[in-house]
Order: sequence, then structure tokens, then C-alpha cells
Amino acid sequence: MKKDMVAGLIIKDKKLLLVHNIKHNTLRIEPPGGKKKENENWEESVAREIKEELDIVVEPTDFFGIYDTLSPEGDFSVHMYFCKTIKGEPRVVEPDKINEFKWYSFDELEKLKKSSHLVPNMREALPNLKPFLT
Repeated sequence: MKKDMVAGLIIKDKKLLLVHNIKHNTLRIEPPGGKKKENENWEESVAREIKEELDIVVEPTDFFGIYDTLSPEGDFSVHMYFCKTIKGEPRVVEPDKINEFKWYSFDELEKLKKSSHLVPNMREALPNLKPFLT
């Protein structure tokens, strides 16, 4: 059974904010997000996860899509939302889980797509993100 996850797509100056997740002893480059709690709707979950991971307040503005991921940690159904930053600047909150974040241009993401570090759902979503990053 797939686990429901959320991810926030934060774009600034045609660049996408991704985090470098090291929680499972391997580098995964992915949008900020995490598990959906049963008592939350999708938008509340993505806002909470981004606050926990990067200490910024966001407002989910538009649903982007659902991308499934199969990994050694399990099977996930990731619900992605575009988010607008309301308050704060991103910072690393839990360095044992996320050691870095970076703003990526579309060209950088295209190069990163060949790497095993970019999570599969982002590789799949990249063509649909192109109009927002170019």
C-alpha cells in the first residue's frame, strides 16, 4: 500500500527550491515535504512540513500533480503543490535530516536528472515544470 506524502514546489526567480535529504544514509535531492497526517488536508500538510524542514511559512497556491515513487523505504504517492512564501527565509533546521537546500535552474535540474540523487518523482515531474522555470 502506498503512503501518502506531500511536497512543496517553491519557485523564486525561475529557480526551484530543493532540499538535500540525508535521513536514510544516502543523499536524496527533493522538494521539501513529508508524510500527510490523517487529521490534515493536503494543503495543511505541505505547509506544516515546509515549516518543520525550512522554518518558513508558505501558502499552497495550486495543485501540481501526483507522482508515485517506488523506493527501498517504501512506495509513495506524492501530492505536489506550488507554494508561495509568506514569511521567512529558508534555513536548515535539522542538519541530521536535511544538510542543505539549493535553488535550482531548469538547466541545473536537467543535468541533475542523470544523477541518482534526484528523486524519481522529480525526474518525472521535470518536463511539466519547465514552463515555470524557463
